[in-house]
Amino acid sequence: MTQKPLYLISLILLVSLILLLGTAYAQQQAHSLYEESRTVIPDNLPWYPVVVIGDNRPTNVNSIQLPKIFYMVVNETKEIYPIAVIGTGDHTGMGTQEQINVLYNALKGLQNVWLALGNHDLDAHQEKYWIQVIAPDHYHVDDIPGWRVFILNSECRLSMQWKAQVNTIWNNLGNRSLILVFHRPIYPKVEHNLDPERAKYLLNKIAQHGHVKLVLQGHWHGYASEVKKGITWIITGGAGAPLYDYPKTPPDNATIVLERNHYIVLILYPNQTFTYEPILAGNGSGTLKIIRINTTAYKIINTKLDIFKKPAWIPVRLHVNVSGWDVYASLIVPPNATIIVNYEINGYDVKITSNATNWYAYATPFGGANNAVVGKPVNNVAELKLYKLQTTTTTATTTTTTTFTTTTTTTSQTSSTTTSQLATPTTTIVQQTTAQKGSQTEILAISAAIIIGAIIAAIFIVKKK
Repeated sequence: MTQKPLYLISLILLVSLILLLGTAYAQQQAHSLYEESRTVIPDNLPWYPVVVIGDNRPTNVNSIQLPKIFYMVVNETKEIYPIAVIGTGDHTGMGTQEQINVLYNALKGLQNVWLALGNHDLDAHQEKYWIQVIAPDHYHVDDIPGWRVFILNSECRLSMQWKAQVNTIWNNLGNRSLILVFHRPIYPKVEHNLDPERAKYLLNKIAQHGHVKLVLQGHWHGYASEVKKGITWIITGGAGAPLYDYPKTPPDNATIVLERNHYIVLILYPNQTFTYEPILAGNGSGTLKIIRINTTAYKIINTKLDIFKKPAWIPVRLHVNVSGWDVYASLIVPPNATIIVNYEINGYDVKITSNATNWYAYATPFGGANNAVVGKPVNNVAELKLYKLQTTTTTATTTTTTTFTTTTTTTSQTSSTTTSQLATPTTTIVQQTTAQKGSQTEILAISAAIIIGAIIAAIFIVKKK
């Protein structure tokens, strides 16, 4: 064999190696926030707590940093630790790659983050990067029993694209009720609404097909709500963007609150009913504190105010890890209340005691399950028999900072942060990503070694010739 064919073979192998490295590198890139935060939501829970945020962009749209008030909202959301987080758009100043990365880092660690695009999220024309790092431009989630959450992109350039999205809302819906989420609002009329053509098209489809019970919107920087023909329309645009002082006169039958930062806490029930409360955010809004009393007990203090500056109820979901099981206590913390939650663990038997009046406990094997072990309180005690799901689950090992055992009796009191609640979910995401990357790295290393070996052999033969 002459040197020329051997050089050609070496070049082909080198190009193949480069392509392989590029492909493997691309595959190792982190999944979007939407994908990474996806956590199995059990089908058999009594109710599901959700937090809704909107319009947290900075005043200076070129700024990479998000507003301080937004981080306050995020910190309270992490204390609440809801089963899902919904965003109504304008989560960045212009949607640059740097701004999108900052948003990703601010929200990672939360479960089931479902964000809509706003007009500011597209000003830098980085929609593909948004889809790669945050979420698709429109999508739906059927994970909460009785409900479909459909995220629309009201910023699509062509009316035909809007119509194409709207036409898929009811596909394979079954008997679920619908929550629609998009940026530019239809109701209430706040002088900053979706264009009439697109609004009319959606409203006509809703009139034809029904099932819509709740619509979550942003764009107008304030809080507004209105019930029309059995549908609750909410605008929540107060998570950090500069607040608006108009309209001075609210539309008929609408509630409007100007110039107050806020977010929404929402409770979804499997029977397709819901309750919600707009929560005041920032200085003077009260506090939500979760204090770890000792190794087996938490204290929850709620002095939060709603957007009308009245005492507010807050849902809170506590999370601990017990021998590879995720154990949660979901509670409604009343206004101006102090709630105690205590865990008693004996092998795979868990007893949770609380003075809350509206709460339940549940457990799933590490990684989640469609059906949880659910304990409803009797005389303030909820019991979980974890072995009930053992026959369908393999034991998983985790490293967390919140593992309880029956042998620990320390009674020291420490201040809490959200770290104790978020340790396991965050670790879960890291472990899954690391495992995926580990297998890809092994394949990459073997393939690279083979190709490099072939190149070296080819070069050696050429030199020998």
